[in-house]
Amino acid sequence: MFKVPSSAHRALRLLAIAVSVGLLAYLVWHAGPANLWQELVKLSWGFALVIALAGISHLAKTWAWQMTLGNDQHKISFSRLVGLRLGAEAAGQLGILGQTFGDSIRVSHLSREMQTAKSLASVTLDRGFYLVTGIVVAIAGILAALPMLSISHALRIYAELFVLGSAAFLLLMLMAVRKRWPLLSGSARSIRGIPFLKSWIEQRFELIQGTESALFDFHHKTPKLFWGSFSLNLAGQCLAILEVSIVLWLLGAHVGFSGALITEALTKLVNAIGNFNPGNIGTYEGGNMLIGKIFSLSSTTAMALALARRLRAFFWTVVGGLCLVFLTRARKKVDFGGPAKLETTTQDTATPSDVPHALPSSSGATFAIFLAGAHAPLARVGTLPIVCRTILAAQKLHPARIIVVTDPATKESVQPELIATGRLPNSVQWIDEIADSSLPQRLHFAASQAASHRLVLIDGNTNYNTALIRQANEWNDEHAALELTSGQQFAGIYALPSNRLDDFGACGSKKTSLFEKLHASLAVKGSVVSKDVSKDLWQRVSSEQDRRVAEEKLDRWLVKPTDGMYAQLNRRISIPISRQLIKLPITANMVSIFTLGVGFCSAVFFALGGYWNTLLGAFLCLFASILDGCDGEVARLKLLESDFGCWLETVCDYVFYFFLLTGMTIGQWRTSGTKAYLLWGGLLLLGAVASFLAVGWQRHRIAASRPDQLLSIWQRRAEGRRSNPLLYCARHTEFILRRCFFPYALVVFALFNIMNVAFIFSVIGANLVWPIALYSSRTFAGNRISGTARRPTPENAPQESMA
Repeated sequence: MFKVPSSAHRALRLLAIAVSVGLLAYLVWHAGPANLWQELVKLSWGFALVIALAGISHLAKTWAWQMTLGNDQHKISFSRLVGLRLGAEAAGQLGILGQTFGDSIRVSHLSREMQTAKSLASVTLDRGFYLVTGIVVAIAGILAALPMLSISHALRIYAELFVLGSAAFLLLMLMAVRKRWPLLSGSARSIRGIPFLKSWIEQRFELIQGTESALFDFHHKTPKLFWGSFSLNLAGQCLAILEVSIVLWLLGAHVGFSGALITEALTKLVNAIGNFNPGNIGTYEGGNMLIGKIFSLSSTTAMALALARRLRAFFWTVVGGLCLVFLTRARKKVDFGGPAKLETTTQDTATPSDVPHALPSSSGATFAIFLAGAHAPLARVGTLPIVCRTILAAQKLHPARIIVVTDPATKESVQPELIATGRLPNSVQWIDEIADSSLPQRLHFAASQAASHRLVLIDGNTNYNTALIRQANEWNDEHAALELTSGQQFAGIYALPSNRLDDFGACGSKKTSLFEKLHASLAVKGSVVSKDVSKDLWQRVSSEQDRRVAEEKLDRWLVKPTDGMYAQLNRRISIPISRQLIKLPITANMVSIFTLGVGFCSAVFFALGGYWNTLLGAFLCLFASILDGCDGEVARLKLLESDFGCWLETVCDYVFYFFLLTGMTIGQWRTSGTKAYLLWGGLLLLGAVASFLAVGWQRHRIAASRPDQLLSIWQRRAEGRRSNPLLYCARHTEFILRRCFFPYALVVFALFNIMNVAFIFSVIGANLVWPIALYSSRTFAGNRISGTARRPTPENAPQESMA
């Protein structure tokens, strides 16, 4: 077979790049560089809106991709999916080969979390949905253009044939999915007849069949996710049309939504042709100039549209490239940084003799969760079964092992339900005890499975505040056990050395609960420490009424001790919103990004100036402030808290303030016409950036192990220095600078049309925060908290007593 030398390949690629760059340079010269620059300057702050709109589109398409994972969508975080998608899109800027490379990276990363056939089907579906929705937009655009264009009869016939052919292709694809036509496997069988491809196809035929089956199953078994993913991809295409409309509006060309639709449809045809040109350089810009002639746009305006979209793509390509580098490095750390940690698969243990005793020791505790009956553990609180919430709370504490002890009948009904949630860790071990086994036997089962010297016993029929599970995990007394109680009621949590169960004897009557018997046995030996905790921190569930009470308590747990009056006012709105959000496949990080988008819209209206724009911007800022509480609430309701989420929220807050203060500066300048506001705005932004850096440094200095607890730590330490006048004043005025108070103040200032006063106050406040943050960081540095010390205690701090 004829083979082109590699040197010839390189020469052809260099020639193609040189021709593309030359074509782009000619088009820029033809449009006029000076005139082109003047057109691009018209975008000004609007270019940030274009970038933000593209970011929202990426999030929507990532969400659509996540849906294609079906029941496996919780195995990989949304933030990681965003990074993979941006990285693949960055590679896709190089044309067809780049797209293939980017999609192979996505498949490779997904295959580490799920079956290769499922990951390949997911990426294929994602790319297919994008292609199909692009064809839909192309058809709609051409149909809208036909009545408006004065073209020859032959061209009109060709356009109509293209529409009919595309519609027939879509209909054929829909029929193939509905009828499960074996197009992939059938094509593979046909290609297998080619001699030099036979062995390659045979090695991968099972993978092809598995991928095809997963594609069909996604439509037939999860139709809601199928059409949801399609709808989100279509929404992404609509955002691209909106982008065209906004850019042309900023450039002074008002073509309307239909004109933007036609432009985007024809641009897709240009992109299809330009895929054979690396980066589509030159061909994309030339195609846009030809499309612009349809609407009588000047070549300069059409070229400015193309370059604005090219710059937007370049921005997200850089972001995607950074994501790709980060993910590649992270993968190297996993693959080459030492032996991988293997997760223990679930297994059944019927008798103690079947349990291996030579278990590796670990610094983490072993959690044993006891289930009695199937109804209560499966009762859902915050959309998750109670026992699942307990398992996830324990998982966050890096345990040596998590064991679920139950009888065979309960396991048979509970385990499938927990697996169906997609949140059950693979490392959870199940012990289905003999139904009539004695209490000592049940506890010995748990002790024999302990992979550490510390054992935490938990009632699986009770919903707990995670602070109680954390307290039990921190107990490390080698001679005594810890029990949590509320008055005379047992909370159902014990922490004790595993060897304390070796000589355990049964106490109490048959009607006595497991934890009451355990208390009686330990009390006889005088080796139990009782800690009294608030009844509001746990709720045993045995009926529907108990479940509703548990839901009410969970809402109260969402309120932070540091929440002031305005934060609590926001919670009255944000908690009901969060309750609805957790019913959807929405993560806390998605809420953070959406909130940033609302904040950006607020900044845009502030920048437009005028009374009504400013007032609308203030109310959008207030809405963003309310939504700002939803990301943390969603994370706590779904038990998805992470350090990354905390830092993402912080970064989004900083970016929000940067947008907002920039918008206020531009708005005051446009409204008053006084350039002095630009000088004050520069001072404001300088103070804001310095404050961001100072608070970030402070977070690292005094709350590195618990970044989400910075405010409570700072308040506690400032309260301990009442004699310090600077810290005293800062402690009692810091609420003014919080995101929950600031928007209310802006609404008042905007309502009375005195935003200039709010602007001056903002300048002063921004330049007071950073020196106070630096001073307090240096003052508090000597008391920096560790991973286990100085944790914030829950409401009604526990009191110790010896039994």
